[in-house]
Amino acid sequence: MKNSIEFSEKEGGFYWGNIYWGKNKKVAEFDAKKFKEFINQSPEEIKQACYKEGRLNHIIRAEHFDLSFLETICETARAARKVAKLEDKSIKKLLSSKSVLNFFAQPSQRTFLSFSLAEAHLGMRREEVRDIRTSSFSKGESEKDSLRTISSYFDALVCRNPSDIYDLFAVWVMKNSDREIPVINAGSGKREHPTQGILDYYTVRESFKGELEGRTFVYVGDCARGRTVHSLAKIMALHKGTEAYFIAPEELQIDEETEKYIVERGTKVFKETKPLKELINLADVVYMTRIQDEHGGEGEYNQDYVFSLEMLELMKEGSILMHPMPKRDEIDPRIDYLKKHPKVMYWRQQRNGMWARVALLAYVFGVDEQIRKHYQRMKV
Repeated sequence: MKNSIEFSEKEGGFYWGNIYWGKNKKVAEFDAKKFKEFINQSPEEIKQACYKEGRLNHIIRAEHFDLSFLETICETARAARKVAKLEDKSIKKLLSSKSVLNFFAQPSQRTFLSFSLAEAHLGMRREEVRDIRTSSFSKGESEKDSLRTISSYFDALVCRNPSDIYDLFAVWVMKNSDREIPVINAGSGKREHPTQGILDYYTVRESFKGELEGRTFVYVGDCARGRTVHSLAKIMALHKGTEAYFIAPEELQIDEETEKYIVERGTKVFKETKPLKELINLADVVYMTRIQDEHGGEGEYNQDYVFSLEMLELMKEGSILMHPMPKRDEIDPRIDYLKKHPKVMYWRQQRNGMWARVALLAYVFGVDEQIRKHYQRMKV
């Protein structure tokens, strides 16, 4: 990122990094320079800023996760699922004194609803802002001041934003607040979607009964702007011997930053423009994605990269088909009508999202162990 700050001016206000800094340029420059100092820290320093008392407090980047953290989330999700099925009231007491704001400045259905239901399962009081035109931005209030106000009212913030750096921005605001509350990134621009990465990992881990070393992942479609691809690829790089095939047209190939990150951690990367059919038999996991219209995508989906019904038979025994949703025309519609097909995992993936987020919220507020212990007592 450049050292200078070049604001764009819209409707009498100043923007940088796709973040609104207010109507006064002098104040905007002062605040933005402070934020610039924060993001110019090393990746390790930023990671440490997201920790509190030895645990992740801000869930903003997949590269902050380790296998111990992921195992804790997966075990908690499994336990919460079982406990809630039999004794939902016991879970609902855990966070009844806590509140959360779901602050979504981008369209969302699955992520928003799964967070909302996860919060309800834990008994949290929750509010939402889904149209920023109803906020004080319309009165000239900067996003910094808005977030700091939110920290006065709520115990956690779940945010989705079109800015690639909004997750870092939200953490920076909280680090400068008198009342630092956890930030959970529900999607920031084209860059990251860490909670989708967690639920995808949970789905893969459950599908392969924890045996994830040496697995081959085939990511298909918009690998450049698909933030879910970036997050899952980084997470899977934690396992030894993994291979990642990115099948896409040249203009939609995986970004250099993600490629470099996973290669440095031992993942073998193959960038392919061949038709999916020619590589389908290599995959343990096929991860389909749509063209990202909201991030500059356009045009029809290339038929070479459409997953056909016939490809299910070409896949290896025990392999799975995933999609972060929403999907459009990249998967043969006939596949939706195959009831409980063992390879078709994208509907179960959606259900897993709610339980992964129950586990994540429980972890952030330090009640995850209570859920796991309660499940152990139930099994006796």
